Amino acid sequence: MSAERKTSRIHCLTVNPFQENTYVVAAPNGECVILDPGCYDAREEKALESLIERESLRPVRLLNTHAHLDHILGNAFVGRRWNLRPELHPDDLALLKAAPVYSEAWGIRLEPSPEPGNFLAEGDQVVFGGITLRVLFTPGHCPGHVVFYNAVEG
Repeated sequence: MSAERKTSRIHCLTVNPFQENTYVVAAPNGECVILDPGCYDAREEKALESLIERESLRPVRLLNTHAHLDHILGNAFVGRRWNLRPELHPDDLALLKAAPVYSEAWGIRLEPSPEPGNFLAEGDQVVFGGITLRVLFTPGHCPGHVVFYNAVEG
C-alpha cells in the first residue's frame, strides 16, 4: 500500500495597475501560504479574502519572492487580516524599506509593509500542511530574489 500523496492547490489572482500575479498555495488540510500579495485596493483585497474563505483556507505564511513594489502592495493588508509578517531574502530588505519612496515616484498609494518576520535563504524549507517548498536563491531580477520549489510535485 502506498502512502497518501499530499498535493497542493495553486490559486492565482492578477492584481494592481502592474498586473502582478498573487498566488495562494494551499495544502489539503487547508493551510496555505500567500505569495507576493499585490492587492492595491479594497476590491482586490476582498477578492483575496473571498478566495481564502470560499476555499476554507487558513493562511499560515506570507512569502515575498522579492520586494519590488508590485509584489508587496498587499503585505500590510495580509499582515493585518491574518496576523502574518512577510518573509523574504535579506538582500531585498533595503528595497522593502524604500518602497514608500518608489510608490510616491510611481504615484501609487502604499500602506507600508510590516517588518519581516523571518528571512529566507537558499535551501530553507517552507513547510505547511504536509507540503514542503524549498527556497532557491535566484538573484538577478532583484538582489534578494527567491523562488519556491516543490520537489514532490515538480
